[in-house]
Amino acid sequence: MALKFNGTDVPQSGEVRFNNTALAAVKMGATEVWKRQKTVYPGVPVANTQNLGYAAYFTVTNSGSDIKVDAFGGTERGYGRVMLGGFSTIGYSQIYFANLRAFITNSFSHIKVALSDINGNVVQQLIYSEANGFDTTYTASTKFNINSPNGNYYLMLEVESGATHLGKNATILMNGCYLI
Repeated sequence: MALKFNGTDVPQSGEVRFNNTALAAVKMGATEVWKRQKTVYPGVPVANTQNLGYAAYFTVTNSGSDIKVDAFGGTERGYGRVMLGGFSTIGYSQIYFANLRAFITNSFSHIKVALSDINGNVVQQLIYSEANGFDTTYTASTKFNINSPNGNYYLMLEVESGATHLGKNATILMNGCYLI
């Protein structure tokens, strides 16, 4: 929710200061009218990568502002996960992606996005599909409630592509993740 103050729009990514102190939220009476968002990615590093299938068929490309996690179905299965973070959700109740595209072009495959620990153990699953032909983009309009907002988490991006000689993929592309 953007805040308009004296004719000036203050986006959630902006800053509101009172007595030279940056505020996390602004309330009008008991109603919260603005809350500052926290950037998870870009910002947090790749904390752990796990290759769970054939090494040549799992890749991670991270420019620092865009990340691509890809499993390629070759003669063996491609399967792996990346954990970004850690980060605290204390004071935040939702998570969203500026642009996250997940797609599968192979049967016996899946994609998963979750809040996890450093080892990839899922604390809360956000996105999951194993449907061949799945191709969905998540934007700021899709917000996910955080079940336990007072935790320290990692953002897990997991892909698996079953073995196939056809070279099909399970891919996650992301360029922004935020807490509000």
